[in-house]
Amino acid sequence: MMLEIFVSFLILFAVWSLSIYNYRNYALPSGIDTENVWATFIDFNTDKDSLKTIYRDLIKQKLSSYPEVEANSFTSSNLPYSFSSSNSSFSYKKNNAMSEIMQVEPSYLKVLKLQLSEGRWFTEGDKVNKVRPIIITKHFKETLFGNENALGKVIGQENEKRQVIGVIDNFKYENDFQALDNCILEPLGGWQSDLLIRVKPGTTVESEAKISKALVQLGKDWSVEIQHLDDMKANKNKMIWVPILILLIVCSFLIFNVALGLFGVLFQTISRRKQEIGVRRAIGATKSHILWHFVGETAVITTFGVILGLFFAVQFPILNVFDVEAFTYVLGIILATISIYFLVILCALFPSKQASEIYPAIALHEE
Repeated sequence: MMLEIFVSFLILFAVWSLSIYNYRNYALPSGIDTENVWATFIDFNTDKDSLKTIYRDLIKQKLSSYPEVEANSFTSSNLPYSFSSSNSSFSYKKNNAMSEIMQVEPSYLKVLKLQLSEGRWFTEGDKVNKVRPIIITKHFKETLFGNENALGKVIGQENEKRQVIGVIDNFKYENDFQALDNCILEPLGGWQSDLLIRVKPGTTVESEAKISKALVQLGKDWSVEIQHLDDMKANKNKMIWVPILILLIVCSFLIFNVALGLFGVLFQTISRRKQEIGVRRAIGATKSHILWHFVGETAVITTFGVILGLFFAVQFPILNVFDVEAFTYVLGIILATISIYFLVILCALFPSKQASEIYPAIALHEE
């Protein structure tokens, strides 16, 4: 019984910790407004960066003629909620940080409605600077610079120096369950052909088809694919919550089987102690005394199983396993402890109640 309680505690601790971790991440603002934003993937059918620059200007000129389009920005292929990634390592003094790097246009700010907490956004004029201006997330700032003011700091190698000119608080570019992470936004390079377009609310499917057709006709053998950014985010979210849901179902099934096992063990144990129950009733023990006596015994056994489980569970916040905040693990331990006591006491109530209903004469006569 103690072994079952120990295993159940560890399962509940894992489930609660995972649930708390993902809920806390989900509750954080994403910082990205995905509504009415299209992710447009264009194949220019050329490898020449100079031609791509000309084609991008041609597309932006064309988009400006449509009243439905509010803003647009070319971006590197690792745009939000895509399956592409580009990262690099940075150091400052004794601190090191790995960060995602996205190359975007100045209009990117308006397309995704990002909010700066410090500094400013870069402009077209910043492209001529020898040191590349960058916008960083607050998490990156805290990881690399600590409590220092990040604005004006220069990082990177000698030939790729970057200067921080702005900071954004939240930028969850992978999914809604993403923890605060490191990301750098810098001016667009010469080869990108992915495009984000913000359209006015109420833009119809017909308008989308019309714009897509117009873009295809601008070049020879171009291909254009338009996806809605909120649909892309929903797909990435599904990749997170579906496995979690499956895990919860499996764990619930395991806990249910453990509960049935506990119920059977308690029922059998109490059935074997009918003579003891009869004697206790005969010397004056009330029904409630018998009931809470067995519930108390079960609680004591549960405590030993929980103590054993706590020994392993407390290692997670102490050792900072998976780089998760200690608060998540501590809350997981508390909820797992409450859950296991609730489960065990619930399993013990019915057999204990049956034991309290036994009449002394019947119990002694049977023995």
